[in-house]
Amino acid sequence: MNESNLYRIVEVSMKRESGRKDIGIMTVRQALELPEVPSLEYSHPDLNSRSDGRFLTRDQLEAYARCA
Repeated sequence: MNESNLYRIVEVSMKRESGRKDIGIMTVRQALELPEVPSLEYSHPDLNSRSDGRFLTRDQLEAYARCA
């Protein structure tokens, strides 16, 4: 994994039928240490993705962390 990418900040939220529930703001490393819950979504560490509704899955966040 790319060490510098692990320290970038993401916002974690849970997708629910009634809308999105914010979980917290944390580093990529902390987000990947959370339990694997399919309804968790992550903002993109390099983009302001929350404002346009784009979120990453856990697999996409793991791929981002591995990028050089």
